[in-house]
Amino acid sequence: GTDTVGARLAGRPYAIAGSYRNGMQIVDITNPRDAQVASVYDCGVTQGDVQIFRQRDKPGRVFAGYASDTYGDGTSPCYREAAALGFEVLEPDGTGKNGTFIADITNPLRPTTVSFVEVAQGSHNQTIHPNGRFLYNSNSDLMTSFRPAIEVFDISNFAAPVKVKELNLPTRPGLGTESHDITFNASGTRAYSAAISQTLVLDTTNPEQPRIIGQVIDPAINVVHQSDPVTMTRPDGSQRELLVITDERAGAAASVECPGGGLHVYDITGANETAPVKLGTWFIPVVKPQDGTTCTSHVLRIYPAQRMLTIAWYGQGVRVLDISGLATVTGSPATVAIGDGVGMREVGHYVFPDSDTWSFKTNRIAADGSFYGYGNDLTRGFDVYRFSGAGLSVPPLEPADFKSRAPKPRGSIAPH
Repeated sequence: GTDTVGARLAGRPYAIAGSYRNGMQIVDITNPRDAQVASVYDCGVTQGDVQIFRQRDKPGRVFAGYASDTYGDGTSPCYREAAALGFEVLEPDGTGKNGTFIADITNPLRPTTVSFVEVAQGSHNQTIHPNGRFLYNSNSDLMTSFRPAIEVFDISNFAAPVKVKELNLPTRPGLGTESHDITFNASGTRAYSAAISQTLVLDTTNPEQPRIIGQVIDPAINVVHQSDPVTMTRPDGSQRELLVITDERAGAAASVECPGGGLHVYDITGANETAPVKLGTWFIPVVKPQDGTTCTSHVLRIYPAQRMLTIAWYGQGVRVLDISGLATVTGSPATVAIGDGVGMREVGHYVFPDSDTWSFKTNRIAADGSFYGYGNDLTRGFDVYRFSGAGLSVPPLEPADFKSRAPKPRGSIAPH
């Protein structure tokens, strides 16, 4: 299992779970304690990053982008369907080309291919602008890439996607400077590119012509994996903009100790947007030798209205954080927190003996902070958890129902 996102399809909630070579699993979570795989988008590719989106001129339809990075089984149904649509999807040796498939998942029982966006360097991750018209590709190549860039495609016409821009990225010392992942703000006017050795702030007011307006270069981050914005409300009612950057230390190589790479917090309010100010680094409260499996931060999701964050930590399972303190936290590049500090506090976790969890998210948070969470794991597959809501500083501001892409005893997460 790789990444997972949520969607409401045909009146029911689903978790859309990617995988390595095993297709996109469409899981019915109407009854989380009895989650069932409703169907599989049969697409034998590596990476399997998933993005859910809609387009205004196709009302009522729901689409998923599904990324292929370094391997494509050209015999998979997704390749055959794309070829039938007129796309050239096979290499001369018969293997499948890399890029992003677009599937119509409006009927969760019968997902079908509707487009293919070819990217020769591969789609490690792909992010679709909130307007549903533009796809930003992240190939995440390491030091093999001499001209790092973000490829921008106009996908408004599924039959003929068009590359409209290559945004050249500055090169930096390190493991590489290609984009690994991109996150848009809700309005689509900004994007944040986690580019391995740097984070870039992009003005995407015109999504067809993005431009770089800010940069974070932090020698304390080994591999910039994800850079997500969050807006918090201060006690006086004013808003504060922050950026949470994850460090997938050593690119998820097997670890000899925990906690591995942490979460790096930056203030990007106002003028800080072009020169972000670091407030500190947060790590899980696990400091110990590791048994050779991976221990480092990975895929997170932030729920600003609920003042919560969920994250997968590979061999250290799944984590829930109370982030209410981000509204007022102060700090510096030297500030380090283990479990509690830098405006964030762990309130729940669960670790299996064989955990190797890639992503951990929820589709709904209740008014008391409780939720069912969904972990997609490289070795275990799809796990369902229950978080009780205990240990939060204050109840969430409002319940959450996610539709894309918040000194008491520590709360608990129970596996189901």
